[in-house]
Parts: sequence; structure tokens; C-alpha cells
Amino acid sequence: MTQAEPYAKDWRLAYRDLKAQIELGRLAPGASLPTLAELAGAYGLTTHGARRVMARLKEDGRVESWRGFGHRVSEKRFEYRIDERPRFGANMARLGRNNGSDVVATRTVRLSPRLARSMRLRAGTRVYQTEIVRYVEGRPVVLSQNHFPLDRFEGIDTALTKSKSVTRALALHGVDDYSRERTRIEVRMPNAHESLQLGIPSNQPVLVSTGTNVDRDGQVVELTHSVWRGDCVTFEI
Repeated sequence: MTQAEPYAKDWRLAYRDLKAQIELGRLAPGASLPTLAELAGAYGLTTHGARRVMARLKEDGRVESWRGFGHRVSEKRFEYRIDERPRFGANMARLGRNNGSDVVATRTVRLSPRLARSMRLRAGTRVYQTEIVRYVEGRPVVLSQNHFPLDRFEGIDTALTKSKSVTRALALHGVDDYSRERTRIEVRMPNAHESLQLGIPSNQPVLVSTGTNVDRDGQVVELTHSVWRGDCVTFEI
């Protein structure tokens, strides 16, 4: 037996143990993993051996790491369908995922020229803006800003806070159905507020979708600007 054989057996044993805990759900998605020093101490490894364990788990797609945040169990990805009738709850129900949402802020704002063009309003027009965090299996996955014409939807911020559903809030204001007119998608880094609300580090990329929803007559009823965690969502268009 060479000197390398018992060492190799040790790190592979630690790898198999952590892999099994992840697969059995004992270490849930997003859970923090031991530091390299803690891992080495628990399994009698050198720091180099502990690095090999984490490197192998990362290669398998079971572990992610960010500077300053350590290692965490990878989030389970889901496909979010963007079509002419995107509905968060319906998408999650189709996938069999538990979901929920919280309205974290409501305010009136003046539209920037870019957002005003999307809503077919004049720049500077005041609109309702609500901020919603949506959850899948108890974890925040998307932070959205939803904009509604102020003159048409007076009080929709209150309706949305109570119902926690854009579809139900619009229905209470006479919009029984709406569809997606266009969607724009980009990738960038999150700002400090987005990182805090989504529970992610500032160097983890996010997917940003901006969509315009219209009623049966083609009138804009909502502009949504959504920031999605890039580590757990894939868009289906």
C-alpha cells in the first residue's frame, strides 16, 4: 500500500458521507456546510483533503460557494414558463411546488422615461408601485416591482396587500383576465436591497425580467420588473 492510498480513502469517505446527506435531504438546499477547517477536523483530513471533498461536490453540482459566504448546498432548479399568460402560482402548481408571497412595500412613484414608454404613459406620470417577494418551498426566489396606472386602479395596493395575488387584485378592479404583451430578459449582479431580500451574496448573478401585461382591449394594466435568483430558476419561453 502506498502512502497516497489511505489519504485518498479518507477524503472519498467524507465526500460520500456529505453526498448521501444531501441526497437524503438531511442537508437541505441552501444549507450552510462546514468550513474547510471544520470538515478536516470532523473527518481527520488535511486542509487539502477537505478542499478535494468540496471541489468534488461542486463538480457534481451539489454544492456552491461564494467569497465571504462559504459553501452551501445547491438550490434545486425549476423551470418558469413565460408565455402569454404567465402566472406565478399556476406555474408552481404545475410543477407541484409549494409557493407563497409577501408584499414588502407599496408606494406611488413617478415613471422614468423607459418605464413610461413600456406603459404607454408620459414620463413623470405617477403610478402605484408594489414590491413582492415570492417563495418556493419556503425560500425566496424572486423580488418583483409591479406598476399599475394610478387613475384606473385606485386602491389596488391595498387589495394586493390583502390578497397577495396580482390576478385577484386586478379582478377586484374589473380586469377579469390579462395577457403578456412583451418580456425583456437580462442578466446582471444584484444591488444591496435585492441581495438582502433574496438572501444571496452580491456576486451571485440574477435574471431580470421586465414584462408588460394588457387587458382584453390591449390597455396596459401592469408593468412588472422581476429579479430572479439565477441559481435556482430556468426560463421556458
